[in-house]
Amino acid sequence: MAKRSNGEGSIYQLADGTWRASITVQTDGLGRPKRKSVRGRTQKQVREKLRVLQRLKEENALVDPSRMTVKDFMDVWMRDTTLDLKASTVQKRADIIKLYVNPHLGLKHLQKLTPLDVQQWQTTLLASRRQPSTRKRKAGDPPPEPGPPLSPTTVAGALTLLGTAMKHAMQLGLIYRNPVEAVKRVKVARREFQVWEPSEVQALIAAVLDDRLYGLVYLALTTGMRRGELCGLRWSDIQRGVIHVQQSCVLVGNQATLTTPKTKASRRRIPLPPDTLDALRVHRDRQALERDTAGDEWQEHGLVFPTSVGTVYHPRNLLRDWYVLLDSAKVRRIRIHDIRHTYASLAIYQGLDPKVLADRMGHSRASISLDIYGHVFEEQRDRAAISLKDLVTRADRNSDPLAP
Repeated sequence: MAKRSNGEGSIYQLADGTWRASITVQTDGLGRPKRKSVRGRTQKQVREKLRVLQRLKEENALVDPSRMTVKDFMDVWMRDTTLDLKASTVQKRADIIKLYVNPHLGLKHLQKLTPLDVQQWQTTLLASRRQPSTRKRKAGDPPPEPGPPLSPTTVAGALTLLGTAMKHAMQLGLIYRNPVEAVKRVKVARREFQVWEPSEVQALIAAVLDDRLYGLVYLALTTGMRRGELCGLRWSDIQRGVIHVQQSCVLVGNQATLTTPKTKASRRRIPLPPDTLDALRVHRDRQALERDTAGDEWQEHGLVFPTSVGTVYHPRNLLRDWYVLLDSAKVRRIRIHDIRHTYASLAIYQGLDPKVLADRMGHSRASISLDIYGHVFEEQRDRAAISLKDLVTRADRNSDPLAP
């Protein structure tokens, strides 16, 4: 047994080789100690769990676990598990808890939360509407219109977050089963993406030749880069005809923030074809003119696609300008993210290998690309189908060196 100071708890190894730690939570009316225990495969795991229990004890969160509400635990969970997360992820978790978890489940006792409670919560969310904008209204303004119904994707995301938090509560020994695991989850239909035909791509490029977004559109169509990656791209990230994706622009609240890519696969190298390099040279010359025009208002951040005064291009502003651009060019409306799908589809039709495509797109595995674009690969294979007559004819030609 590991010796520890009084009140710090004890750690010891069990007969089966696992480790256990216990800490005195409180003393009842008869002077008998009440203890809380945690277990783990290694001593290090148990030390980490014991450290969390000690913090909870200091905050009086373990004096009587039956009194801890879901809101109380969600506060503890956010504090203990978000230290290594990106600010955008922390903000997203906080928003889900504030908007969807606490209003419905926050006052329920953690230990009394049942699968039925969670199932009914999911049903309630599916029947709810998004909250209207919180912007300040002027006197005399009409009341805000109710938002659209919550999407199954949003509800499923809230359920996943609650399930992750309840799993942590189990690891701490606060509950003995995860009530989310027994719930029949809402089905989320995969959103069908739209892609442009080659003729539509050509029409758009021709229409935006003189627009300040020409370089961005061209780069997106020839690399499949994400919107945040385009907004975060720096000139220093382009070296010898290759883009090194090293940062992205994300929203923290409504604040455009530059940060490192979310996953290891997103940090990637993307070789650029000559025509794309030419488009970027045109864009760089136009940016120099914008810098001269802005004068003292220009704020240099080294970005390839900043605003007209050099600041970070807010992704939502880019989305707004994107639709204006499509309408003026009289090109079929698709989401800016669908440019990524357009690039992937055209690359597949040209015979790009799934592994290479996954590397270009920033997917961690080729299987992800195959899952998303499986039907496109099937179409490409169908186009490449060869009849027996063609095979025999080719074989005859290969056997005769003088055959045309």
